[in-house]
Amino acid sequence: MTADNMTADNITAGNMTVGKLFTQRFGFILPRFLREDYSPYQCKVSVNGINYDARTQRIHWQNQIKTWINTGKNPFVQPVECRECLFDTRIPNIYIGADGVCNMCMTYKKNFKQEILDSELQTFLNTPREAGAKVDAVVGFSGGKDSAVSLITARKKLGLAVTAVLVQNGFIPKQVVENGQKLCDLLGVELVVLNIDLAPYVKDMMDNDFKTGYPCYQCTGMFHKAIQDYCIQNHINRIIMGRNWWHWIEPEVRSTRWVTDEASGKKLQLFSLPFVLQLTEKDVYRILEETGWSTVKIHGNSTNCVLPGLVEHQVHRNLGYHPELQLLSREVITGFLDKEEAKHQLSEVRDNTEALRRLVNQKLAERQNAQTEKQ
Repeated sequence: MTADNMTADNITAGNMTVGKLFTQRFGFILPRFLREDYSPYQCKVSVNGINYDARTQRIHWQNQIKTWINTGKNPFVQPVECRECLFDTRIPNIYIGADGVCNMCMTYKKNFKQEILDSELQTFLNTPREAGAKVDAVVGFSGGKDSAVSLITARKKLGLAVTAVLVQNGFIPKQVVENGQKLCDLLGVELVVLNIDLAPYVKDMMDNDFKTGYPCYQCTGMFHKAIQDYCIQNHINRIIMGRNWWHWIEPEVRSTRWVTDEASGKKLQLFSLPFVLQLTEKDVYRILEETGWSTVKIHGNSTNCVLPGLVEHQVHRNLGYHPELQLLSREVITGFLDKEEAKHQLSEVRDNTEALRRLVNQKLAERQNAQTEKQ
């Protein structure tokens, strides 16, 4: 081989990089991270650049080295993207294999078994109500398309008696709630609205230029806590989510997460209905159309909350990629969404910094006034 064709991005032998050949033949002398494959979750590092500490930087560097050896492409010069999803080497716990596929795709393919999802569906449907429960399950209903399809499917296809619970974080527009009420009325389902106070957390993140967190992650934790508390109070042991990807990916892909309430000791099932049924985005829109209901149009990767579209510019500027890239990558991996459509959904990033600041200040002022009135 001449010096001319021994560039960092083109050191190959057949379909395999020289680095990969070396790893196979002399792997016993290499560090463990180069010898073994592992899932992103085994890296145990933060995602989306949050708390990018020394350990995270080291793991990220190792995954980039591993990618370079596997593919012959230098991720320190230009990010290397998975050929099947949107994950790339800018994300600390991701590396790309010799076949061009990332470790998240690799883990999903290795651990996915349809029979496990089928078994989880039967377990969910056959779980009896707790004494005192008036419905079979709660549907975590955001007012968006995916949770709407979960609500429709639970009622019309599975025949479950359900209550729709919408957790209002202060950034879900009034018209989304009203639109959600129309769907619940159409299905004969009660809509319960629970309120959480997200604005102070958003203000703190905003003041730190979103280097200390991403509001959607904070909201998710508060959302789950509010719904779980409601279920315990009302003796409900099953929660249906509009999630399009796994709850667990190893040691096997699962749609269900079991949660034990600390105070009561009761166990709850959090069940991802669109995922267990292997619905696609086309299926979702078809079901909505057949039902005669549509979502409110909102900028950003959301059909119910304005926050993702308001913070995307600042977070994108910090990370170098869209903050919702991870979520859409998971949807691509599961087959819910195709890669090109996912890229299209992340292509328009608007700078809504001032609109965000005004809205957060308005929410905090409303919060202060409400506290003053109580006093």
